[in-house]
Amino acid sequence: MKSNNTKINILVAESIELVRIGLRSLFSDHASFHLVAETTHMKELLELVKLHKPDVVILDLQLSENNNVAESIARLMYASPNSRVLAFSQNNSESAYLQALHSGAAGIISKGHSCKMILKAIHAIASDKGWFDRPVRSTKVPNGIHNKLVGTQNNDVLIDSSKLSNCERRVAGLASQGLSAKEIGARLLISEKTVRNQLSVIYKKMGVKKQVELCLKAHEYKYFQ
Repeated sequence: MKSNNTKINILVAESIELVRIGLRSLFSDHASFHLVAETTHMKELLELVKLHKPDVVILDLQLSENNNVAESIARLMYASPNSRVLAFSQNNSESAYLQALHSGAAGIISKGHSCKMILKAIHAIASDKGWFDRPVRSTKVPNGIHNKLVGTQNNDVLIDSSKLSNCERRVAGLASQGLSAKEIGARLLISEKTVRNQLSVIYKKMGVKKQVELCLKAHEYKYFQ
C-alpha cells in the first residue's frame, strides 16, 4: 500500500494520442504522480512493465491483442506481480468490464470521467482498493472484491458537442492538442484574450474545468481527431 507521501509511479498504455496528452498534463500538474513511461503497443508495454515495475498500469482495453482482455492483463501481472492494472475503457462494454475484472484488474474506469475521478481511481487502486464503474458494480464479482470497492456514485453527463460554434470547435481542437492560448491565437489570427474567452465558454459547454480535461474528452468527438 502506498503512503500519502510517496509518489505513485504510473505507466500509460493508450492508443489515442489526445488521451495520452491529457494524462501526461494531468500527472505533471500533481506532484504525487510520476509518469515513468507511455506506449501504444502491447508488446512494448510488457517490456516497459518489466523494466519500470510501476505501481499502476493504465491499460487501454483497445490495445488488447485480438480483443483478449483477460490474456493481456494476465501477461501484465505475470511480468510485474506488484503492479496494479487500471483498465481504461472507451465504450463502457459490460462484457469487457467483466473480463478485466475476472482476470485480475484492480480497477476499471471510463475515459469519459473527469480528471478528478481518474485521480481518485488511481489513488484507490494504489492503496489496495478496487475501483469499478457503475456497469460492473451491480454484477457478480469474485469473492472478496465487494468489500474493497470504491467507485462512482453517478453516471457522467456528456455534453452535446453540437452546441459549439464552428469557431469554438476550431479553438477546442487546437486546445485539445496541447497548444497554449497564445499559440491558438497565432494559428487562428485572433487575440489571446479572445481565445481565453472562447475557452471559458467551451469548457462550460463540454462540462470540463480546464484544458487537460478537454484533452481527455476530445477522443469522443470526431472534430477533434
